Amino acid sequence: MPAATVTVDGLIRQHAVAVAYLAHEPTPATDPDTFIGQLGAVAGYLEVAGIVGHQDLKAAARLIAEASSEPSRRRQVLLERAALCLKGVGDMADEYRDMAG
Repeated sequence: MPAATVTVDGLIRQHAVAVAYLAHEPTPATDPDTFIGQLGAVAGYLEVAGIVGHQDLKAAARLIAEASSEPSRRRQVLLERAALCLKGVGDMADEYRDMAG
């Protein structure tokens, strides 16, 4: 069975709520530029908090930004890599929530 196609909109839908929480934003991102910006902010906050994985969020932001100007085949590879980088964002949000609570 072929792997599902990864899209920027799909990544945003899947991770925007956790990323917005971590970025201290009241509203989850709905567009790539806002999502990329929030990922960058979150990476900085998590680095200061000492939460492992912040570098993955920086990488995901870079990959998503790079994918926006790439042809379809390379774009899919970049987005798949970004999806892998974002896999732990829910766990990072839980760890951050536990530290704050």
